[in-house]
Parts: sequence; structure tokens; C-alpha cells
Amino acid sequence: MSISPGRYDELASIPLQGGYPTPEAARALEEEVFFQRAVQTWLWALPAMNMVAMKKGHERTSGVGYNVVAVYEKRLKPNTVITTPNSDVIYALAFADLGVSGPLVIDAPPKLQALLDDFWHRPLVGPTVDGRTYLGDVGIPGPDHGQGGTYVIVPEGYDGAVPDGAFVFTSPTNGVFIFVRGFFSSVEDLSPGVAAIEGISIRPLHGEGERMRFEHVSDLPANALFPHDSSYFDMLDEFIQDETVDSVDPYMHGMLSALGIRKGATFEPTERQRELLDLAAATAWKIAKTEAANFDERPHARWWNDRHWVAHVLTQPDDFMHTLLDEQWRDRATGHTDVVAKAHMFVNHYSISTGMMTSVVGMGAKYGNAYKDRDGEFLMGDRTYRIELPPNPPANLFWSITIYDAETASGVDADGQEYPSLNGMNDVPLNDDGSITLFVGPNPPEGAKNWLRSVPGRGWFSLYRFYGPTQEFFDRQYVVGDFVRLD
Repeated sequence: MSISPGRYDELASIPLQGGYPTPEAARALEEEVFFQRAVQTWLWALPAMNMVAMKKGHERTSGVGYNVVAVYEKRLKPNTVITTPNSDVIYALAFADLGVSGPLVIDAPPKLQALLDDFWHRPLVGPTVDGRTYLGDVGIPGPDHGQGGTYVIVPEGYDGAVPDGAFVFTSPTNGVFIFVRGFFSSVEDLSPGVAAIEGISIRPLHGEGERMRFEHVSDLPANALFPHDSSYFDMLDEFIQDETVDSVDPYMHGMLSALGIRKGATFEPTERQRELLDLAAATAWKIAKTEAANFDERPHARWWNDRHWVAHVLTQPDDFMHTLLDEQWRDRATGHTDVVAKAHMFVNHYSISTGMMTSVVGMGAKYGNAYKDRDGEFLMGDRTYRIELPPNPPANLFWSITIYDAETASGVDADGQEYPSLNGMNDVPLNDDGSITLFVGPNPPEGAKNWLRSVPGRGWFSLYRFYGPTQEFFDRQYVVGDFVRLD
């Protein structure tokens, strides 16, 4: 399919009579700027709309309230449509509203790993301990270091009392995302991960709290994806009306206003504007998907220069220990937002904290995306691929390889496949030298045991996860193989 650039030539060539537009020119240019503003607004608001869509999707299955925790007690399966979930831990998600509950107290049990984000997907700012400011992390990567502790979430400007010894985190938004992971050592017994999660308590700082409800949702179908039609802007307007006024990005809030979305006003696009919003949303989604799919072409995006695996955040050249971007996708030198990296992150992923990008050996996790095979071709469900992992993957907790649908970024939903992943807790046969060979394709190659099923006619991409990454990863001694096409 070839796309003519003539439209842009026509726009640039629209005549102005003595510096003024004709009625026809004015209409064409006004529609164009409305469309362009809508495209850029869709991309800018993606972190928030990713969050709101997750909240709405989980409320439909679990219910509403700070005390309601959706627990994937049997691990997360493809029946939950959400961006790049981890099927190799026990997930738990809760969504709070400080505007309703007021400040919240979280009593975290030992050995928990959790994070706290606001509704723009920014990590909450926590205490500074020994010169380190904690951003979003609770539990093992947080200030309690896995020993358990009391956390208090307060809104910006709060100056009231908090319990002695509590770790205080501040949220710029009323909405707070509480994301908990529980670990297990055997896929045959998930109870340790579930028990760790269900040891958490969330209650108001002031007044009586509701009884905790841990809703088991592994077997409940759910759709937690943001739309890519004009309903995206309706959801954005609802969010703006319900939330606090955010002081960040005043220019982009002006773009919102130009589209008719402003706090206290009614969003009433005309019929033609609604058509343009539909077109803009579809276009913006495809732009974000394209930037993600070709992220390996960006400078410093690849974990290894001769591989197609890319990092969520750009790394320092030749230095795995440090990133060029911070927890809000801002260049550490300039403070400017990397809009491509941020679009890549939130069109295909969610949640962030320092623990997800830390350079501390053995702490947090390291992730890599592969959208392409060794030859630079996109990964497709009709084809069969092989991937080699060298011996001893660099992870103290666990390693995994997961495949995701290229369109939805949720786990590949293939007939007869309960989970779209393989991990070190599975009975994974090793090669004679201790290396691991995995296959992905619509049918298993003859004799293959380590195999994940793909779906013909659909593209897919992969994530590796190293939880508790070891020194070998940071020293570049361990290099994950590319996917090699076999047919």
C-alpha cells in the first residue's frame, strides 16, 4: 500500500488572499489543526488513559473501593486483556481515590514487592532515606527492604499528622494505583504468592475502614485496554472532570481545551468533530504502535547492539547500570520528555517505579522487548522461531520469556495454551551445556518440548524478564539470543 504525500502538499499550498483565508481554506485548515491536536493529545494522555482503562476493566469484575484487591490467584491468563502482564508471578491490583477516602495507610507484610503510581502513571514520591529518595516502591525494593512496614499515601499539600515510623508517599492525583506482586518457587504451588499478597491491609488514615476484599479473578474474562476511537476522548474528559487540576504540561492542557475538554465544562463535539476524533484516535494508536515496533532503530534502545532486544527506557551507551531517562521518561540531562520512549512504554506496557529500572544488582527486575527476529523482520504467528538462552540466566528470583499479541499487547491467546510464557520454575529441559532452547510457532517442531504456541495471521512480540538481575547481566556477560526463523 502506497500513501501519497499529496495531502500535505495541498495543505501547504492553500492560498491566502492578501494574508486572509477563503471560507474553504479556513475550514480545511481549522479541521486539520483540530485533527493534529487530537492526535497529539491522544499520545500525550496515553499514560493516564492506560491507567483509567485498567481501573474500569477491573471494577467491572472486582468492584470499587480502596479495600478491593483483584488477585490473580492462578496467575494471569490471556482471558484478561491488558498490556504485557506477567504470567509468572501472582498479580494483585487495587485502585484508590484519595478524594473519597482521604489519606490511606498500607500495612505491608514482609517479602512483598509492590509499587504506587498516580493516575498519570508517575511513581509517588516517597521518603528520602540515607540520601536516596524512593519513587513508588514498596516492600523489597522500597524503604522497608522487604521487612514489612507502614506506608501512608497523602495528597499534595497534606500537613496533618502521620503514624511514627511510617513511610509517607505523596500523590499529585486523587487516583492511586496499588500494584502488588507475589512470588512462588514452584508452578505447582502458588499459595505462597497469594498469601503474601493477601497479607496486605489498606485503610483510611482517619475513620473506620472497610473490610478488605481479595477478589480472585484469574478465571474471569476482563478487558482493561484503552480505546482507539473517539470514545478515548470521552474517557479523557471524564478523567479531567473527576481529577485534581494537574499543574504539569500547561501547554498540553491548552491543547485539551482547544478540543473542548476542560474542567467544569461540557464536552460536546460536533458531528464533524466526532468524525475527526475517530480518525485522530485511530491514527495516533497506529503511530504509537509503529514507534514501538521500530523502537530498536532508536539510539541506545537495544540492550546489545547486535540483538533486537530493546529496553523500556534508553540505556547509557555501553553502560547497563544507568539509564538516559528517569521514571517519567525525561532525559536526565535536559529534563525534556522523550515522547517516543513514553509512547512505546504506555501503548504496550504499564506501571513504573525505580525498582523497574534500578541499577542495583539483585534488586528489582530487568525487561527486554523483541518485536523483530534476527533478520529484522517482525515476528508473525504463521512462522516458527527458535531462541537460545545461554546457561544460568542472570536472575536471583526467576527468569521468563512471554509472548504477547502485537495488536492488544496482552498475552497470546492460543488454543490449548493456558499461559503464554515459560520460566525457570517450569520443567524446562536444558541442553548438554546448560543452555536453553525455546521455540515459538503455530505448531511444535518435531521433538520440541520448550514451545509456545502462536496464532497464525497475528503478529506477536516477546518480553524477557530477569527478576533480581545478577552482576552477569550488568557486566554484559549474559546475552539473550534473537529469535531465529526456522521456516
